[in-house]
Amino acid sequence: MPALRFDWRWIALLIIIVVLANTRSLPWPLTALALAIPAGWLLYQAAQTLGIDLPGTRPSTRVTYWRGRRIETSGPSRRQVVNRANLAPGLLYGVFGLALALAALAVVARNLGV
Repeated sequence: MPALRFDWRWIALLIIIVVLANTRSLPWPLTALALAIPAGWLLYQAAQTLGIDLPGTRPSTRVTYWRGRRIETSGPSRRQVVNRANLAPGLLYGVFGLALALAALAVVARNLGV
């Protein structure tokens, strides 16, 4: 019998479904957050899957010490060719993340009267 594994993403999905099912009775900022948070996570996963460098990440440097001095040299080139096996999941993450982000923007725009 396989061991039961706990994954926090199922709980997050259940909470998002409950919030979206009750959008009429909940305040609109909560609905917008329930759409924007998974959108950001999916877009982040898409960027990681496709190998896109995100702003704010530090470039990798190799540090060596020679005669008591610290010498930092640039690491190997991080530019990688996109693997075809990662292309479909990365695009799916990106499309669904973009759709959720646009839905969150639509909720905010509708309630702000834009």
